[in-house]
Amino acid sequence: MKKIFLKYFIPIILLCIIGITTIYCSKNIVSNYLYFFKRQIIYVCVGVFFLFLFKFINFNYIKKYNFLLYLFSVFLLIYVLFFGDVINGSKSWINLFGVSIQPSEFAKIGLLLCLDRYIKTKYGFIKSIILLLIPSILTFLQPDTGTVLFYIIIYFSIFISMGLKKKYYIGLFSLVIIFIGAFFYLYFFQSELFIDVFGTSFFYRVDRIINFIDNEGYQINNALIGIGNGRVFGNGIKYVIYIPEAITDFMFANILTIFGFFGGILVIGLFVYLDIILIRDIYDLKKHKFFVIGLFGLFLYQQIQHVFMDVGLLPITGITLPFVSFGGSSLISYFILFGILLNIKKYQIDT
Repeated sequence: MKKIFLKYFIPIILLCIIGITTIYCSKNIVSNYLYFFKRQIIYVCVGVFFLFLFKFINFNYIKKYNFLLYLFSVFLLIYVLFFGDVINGSKSWINLFGVSIQPSEFAKIGLLLCLDRYIKTKYGFIKSIILLLIPSILTFLQPDTGTVLFYIIIYFSIFISMGLKKKYYIGLFSLVIIFIGAFFYLYFFQSELFIDVFGTSFFYRVDRIINFIDNEGYQINNALIGIGNGRVFGNGIKYVIYIPEAITDFMFANILTIFGFFGGILVIGLFVYLDIILIRDIYDLKKHKFFVIGLFGLFLYQQIQHVFMDVGLLPITGITLPFVSFGGSSLISYFILFGILLNIKKYQIDT
């Protein structure tokens, strides 16, 4: 078990160290960089604590109370709609003792555990859709469309791997196509109705995504200039081109600017290593396989979306890089998810 733990823990901590180092090296383009640097160290320490906590807690308790965890996350999502703090246009945050917490990030944990538990039970398809829709609607109302996409990725990763009859897949994908068709019909031909339903802010977010192929925009242009000047070994702290959201949404572009191609390959290599281990665990696990499948789908999607949007190949959607980008809620939630994964591995060995 110790060997299994180290296979995950070492690359995760290395990614965290790269993130912390990059934040410190961003001193010339990030105001109050020391604040973010110190906060990230604290977040990593808290994350490690929760990883050990969820690794060693009796897994039977996690199984027994996972629906209560889901309900608590739903309660927080409702609470934040009424009493949350608005940051970057989204009412997604709760201020707790001076620390901003994003409940939608932690809702992924309850959703994953409940999907793993209920999706194969009687009426599992209906139960799973309800489990998905409740946090998705509440999170969309904030609005936080990026996290809603996380929930959908988790669900589809599990659903596709279930080996159901074709009619279930055809039915679900037909509904998705109908929804997408109606969505873009409203966007292109009924824009006023679209704004009435989804809001002005969301309309402009979709507009930005639709027009990303033009590669026009202050953020992506500066990111690409920084990447080009980073070359093989980077520019260190001396390079001062401003990259917006350099330690969050554009963290990978910032790494390529500071540490060059070498730094980018190192980060991608660590992620690929973790992805390979996760794939192996999916095949090795006999119990709670769907939890690992959902985690893998989420983890892989977030890597690809972040890296590709930072180099101009995908639209900018405000997706952070797991374990690397600044942010307490996302970072700690991933530590908890991997702690539960290690607990599942231990549980399988013990039983």
